[in-house]
Amino acid sequence: MASELKIPLDIPEVEVLNTEMTADGRLIITVESQVETTLCGLCGREISRTYGHGDEIELRHLSVLGLETYIRLRRGQCRQCLHEPTTTQVLAWYQQRSPHTKAYDQYLLKQLVNSTIEDVRLRENLGYDAIVGALNRQVETAINWSEVEDLRTVGIDEIALKKGRKNYAAIVTGRQANGKIRVLAVLPDRKKTGE
Repeated sequence: MASELKIPLDIPEVEVLNTEMTADGRLIITVESQVETTLCGLCGREISRTYGHGDEIELRHLSVLGLETYIRLRRGQCRQCLHEPTTTQVLAWYQQRSPHTKAYDQYLLKQLVNSTIEDVRLRENLGYDAIVGALNRQVETAINWSEVEDLRTVGIDEIALKKGRKNYAAIVTGRQANGKIRVLAVLPDRKKTGE
């Protein structure tokens, strides 16, 4: 008799269809969106989720029991367009054209504290560009100060962009009243202006 372990996925609006372990030790969780409709990326028509299924996408997610974990999401197919192109629903838990879930991008950003991109790349078995992409998706180029509620706790940390000297960026963060940490700025160095 096989033992079963249930772990909450904490991803809204999906139903888990199945899980599988690949020969190379990856955990694949296949999900189906519970959102009823989406828009075709080509013609813009609204199509229901009961349409035909095309290719699937795999998004890296938070590790489960130390295993590389991927969420596999079915892509839909527009039967109205000439070549029946596939379309991926835009859902709250991932960003379009990202190879990761938002939760995994946030995890990678935290892993960069006191580490280099190369260190995180090796630990997570990812490419350099995947880490930089996660960083770019998480750090806003401009801060919306109306969303910042509290600046009583501000932190400044350096991350090494490359091994060696003088290859650092300064990360300025603020802890909000709800306990969440928000990135306020990414600076090319930690020097005062004119220094």
